[in-house]
Amino acid sequence: MKAVGIICSPRRNGNSEVLVREILKSSGCKDLEFFYPNEMDIKGCQACYSCKEQGKCVVNDDMQIIYKEIEKADIVVFGAPIYMSGLNGQFKIVLDRLFAFLGPAPEFKSRLPKGKKAALVVPQGYENVKEYETHINQMRDAVASIGFEDVKVLSAPGLNGLGEAATRPNLMEEARKIGQSLAQA
Repeated sequence: MKAVGIICSPRRNGNSEVLVREILKSSGCKDLEFFYPNEMDIKGCQACYSCKEQGKCVVNDDMQIIYKEIEKADIVVFGAPIYMSGLNGQFKIVLDRLFAFLGPAPEFKSRLPKGKKAALVVPQGYENVKEYETHINQMRDAVASIGFEDVKVLSAPGLNGLGEAATRPNLMEEARKIGQSLAQA
């Protein structure tokens, strides 16, 4: 099985990365690929609808690499921290560009092969896990709309320090459980 981690935090070794890596390690997948959109050349969606007419995004940037790896992957895990009371910019750009996997209106049917699984890791500094529940549900639903089945969510509140998630046994255990569940047929 192949798995891809798309770590949308601008901080290397941050909480998003720690939890995404734990999920993928626990999935048992041997073929792992990690992407850091903050360090890549990824433009925003141009709203040109070429992806609907031609079946693929025509913007020639590093998102083309991510598209290919998602198409090959069985599991995709997104690390998307909450910033300024909502989804962060790096995740939003990737999410907008995933629109290319949807066919034309009005159906917007997914072009992804069936059976792909996904997880969404959402660290946040605020302690109240319910505080951003509406945003997190929207993020999960958007990922699901691309064509992923049963998107798992790991909400990780109260994380501010770099890599602090690694010191939280309950969070790490939850990440392992999600990884194991993604690996099950």
